[in-house]
Amino acid sequence: MGGGLIKKLYYNYLNEIDSNELYEGLLAFGLFSEKLPPVFTSKAFFDYCQAHNPIFSKVPMQYIYYESMRNINIPRPFGIPTPATYQLLCRCLADNWDTLKLHFENQTIGHQYKVSRIHIRKIQSSKSLFEMNYKNFRTDDTPELDLLIGKRYLACADVSNCFPSIYTHSLSWALVGKDIAKQTQGDRRKWYNVIDFYTRNIKDGETHGLPIGPHTSNLLSEVILTVIDKDLYDKGYRYIRNIDDYTCYVATYEEGQAFLVELASQLRHYDLTLNYKKTEIVELPIAAVENWVRRINDFSTLNKSPKMKFNEVRAYLDFSVELMRDNQMNAAILNYAIKVLSKKTMNENAKECCVKTIFHLALIFPYIIPLLDDYVFIPYSVKKEDIQKLSNKIYSENKKNQNYEAVSFSLFFSLKYGFKIDNVTFNDAKQSNHCIFMLMAYLNCVKYEPKSVQKEYRKYAEQLSKSKDDFNKNWLFVYEVLPQNTLKDYWKSMKKNHVSFIASI
Repeated sequence: MGGGLIKKLYYNYLNEIDSNELYEGLLAFGLFSEKLPPVFTSKAFFDYCQAHNPIFSKVPMQYIYYESMRNINIPRPFGIPTPATYQLLCRCLADNWDTLKLHFENQTIGHQYKVSRIHIRKIQSSKSLFEMNYKNFRTDDTPELDLLIGKRYLACADVSNCFPSIYTHSLSWALVGKDIAKQTQGDRRKWYNVIDFYTRNIKDGETHGLPIGPHTSNLLSEVILTVIDKDLYDKGYRYIRNIDDYTCYVATYEEGQAFLVELASQLRHYDLTLNYKKTEIVELPIAAVENWVRRINDFSTLNKSPKMKFNEVRAYLDFSVELMRDNQMNAAILNYAIKVLSKKTMNENAKECCVKTIFHLALIFPYIIPLLDDYVFIPYSVKKEDIQKLSNKIYSENKKNQNYEAVSFSLFFSLKYGFKIDNVTFNDAKQSNHCIFMLMAYLNCVKYEPKSVQKEYRKYAEQLSKSKDDFNKNWLFVYEVLPQNTLKDYWKSMKKNHVSFIASI
């Protein structure tokens, strides 16, 4: 594949990772989602576990719930397990890694190309094992070009609410078969039941749903989805899968229908369903990349001069907005356009146009707010006072709309660039009932407010700590705010050993 040369198959990537590397990658770098403000880290917690080998309670625990805006301006639920339950799951997966690798090899060894495109792997210059958009073109094949030959249709589908819908017992069904799994379901000595147990514990013992965010969920979902891949591949279907998005290359419309029926049937074996709103059969030929990507890349103004001018930048961004309107207001188009522009050389007028237009769009489409630092503030050397004005607007507008993800990013900008956001109050943070917002507000309070205000956060953290569930639902906030003498159990030991989940900003 990819010019007739097979680079590496799915199981080759996983076989490169040993159990210690898996444990470190998942625990030290896989607890916090990339969707969060980039201030969180579990590296110090991993180091603590390595040095002290703590024995954590095996009881299920509540977790932090938060939402992240999707490209269609609809929130998606994310979760952050407690450090204890997450460490036990990571340890369990590492202890059973050789057996899990054999499972993945058995499911994928017969494939002539890599069906699943997004998966855990070693990443160059990083100990993290998962990155959503990571590709290494030296080793990743490009099977789409070969799969297109002789085909006339694409059958496209995705799984409805994939991670939140995964039934934890179905992990055992995928690993050893449904019959054996059901016969031995109560046997805690079975390795696959141990994985099920620790998976449930990170979500308070719930049997439905993997939390979106932790990298363990990406690994666990593949346990099931690669089994489905094997069955579909063995039946002759040739497709690629990006997490839970399927694109199948077929010769006839009827074959496309048959694929969708078979996929739905296979998903039902694991209590999963198709998202029929995103299911379609498309006639070929179409562009090899998504239509809007091709159109935006072909936009002529990008190549007119060595330095982009004011009118060119304005036309490009206007065109991007028009493409959004033509594609159900998909803000991923703006996301892509902003990243493209950040790499272009512009004259000063063009830079000013670009920055001000993106600022305007960020207040309308909060999905792009997490991009601002890396793709606008830094590449265009935006002045601190301009970042401050925008951040104040992001805070006030999104606080009214209860978009606490955007609010949290405005507070991150405040911390990084050294300015105070107007009208941030303890009551705003408390009433949000949003752990990340509360913690970001507290960090701002420490930097910019008198100690008398900080005491309000501490009193509220003490109040939350009196209930185990309230503590665990807000553990990041409570743990970071409270001193060692107020904490209990392993939290106290962690604080004594200077473990923090906040990176230097």
